[in-house]
Amino acid sequence: MKNIFLLLITFTLISCGSNEKSEESNPALSVSILPQKYFVEQIAGDMFTINVMIPPGASPATYEPSSAQLIALTETDLYMKMGYTGFEISWMEKLISINKTMKVVDLSEGVDLIMEKHQHHGGDHIGSVDPHIWLSPKNAKIISENILLALSDVYPENEAVFNRNYQTLLTQLDSLDRFIEHEMSGLKKRSFITYHPSLSYFSRDYNLNQYPMELEGKTPSSAYLKELVDLGKSENIEIIFLQMQFDQHNAEVIAKELGAEIVQINPLDPEWYKQMLFICSKITEKL
Repeated sequence: MKNIFLLLITFTLISCGSNEKSEESNPALSVSILPQKYFVEQIAGDMFTINVMIPPGASPATYEPSSAQLIALTETDLYMKMGYTGFEISWMEKLISINKTMKVVDLSEGVDLIMEKHQHHGGDHIGSVDPHIWLSPKNAKIISENILLALSDVYPENEAVFNRNYQTLLTQLDSLDRFIEHEMSGLKKRSFITYHPSLSYFSRDYNLNQYPMELEGKTPSSAYLKELVDLGKSENIEIIFLQMQFDQHNAEVIAKELGAEIVQINPLDPEWYKQMLFICSKITEKL
């Protein structure tokens, strides 16, 4: 079905002559998720049109681009992928085939990646790469440097502006990282439950224990929920993070058993900096 869809898009592009860029418009960049747009704008300012492939409310694991998005992709000079989202794994080769002249950069380059652990009857096994690299101020510094290098390579005439803006952003990220480290240093407890395991990198950075409800993208079983309740009681867990894109029924069940608070977070928040502060504040409030 996807191949047929792409053929139709290709036919439309040829028929409409959509390869011709408007000389009056800003150069076009494309990214996969909204938090990327935050970092790009901090470095590039408003000199580019930034296309975000995965719209608000959509899942990076299952989203399929619209025909309008694919047509717009033909005017993209540079695509900066996050690295390991389900969308990118499924669609990146197809996106490149639509615009073979655009430069593609992997923003996860240089990040110490976490391999997801999956549970099964024989124990744990290592699965795919945890894609949530942007939910970490430490990783954000690496992501931002990769953006700087990519922009400077494709648009060298603006390198001085990019460098200046990058230095300002780096100062902010260093400050945020130090602030969170300070806030976490005095915690009496270090464990929390989350529905989807999106805070693995954040937890590694600040020595926290994340216990996810979701396993291998599947709804948790009753037996596993009981294990989480027992673990939550033993560690006196008082907070459950629930991503806005997921159903809250199972979180409510565990929260009732533990007397814990459910806190909604948005890993895809376009206001990345504010979301990091919000997650930090909730952890320090409850732990």
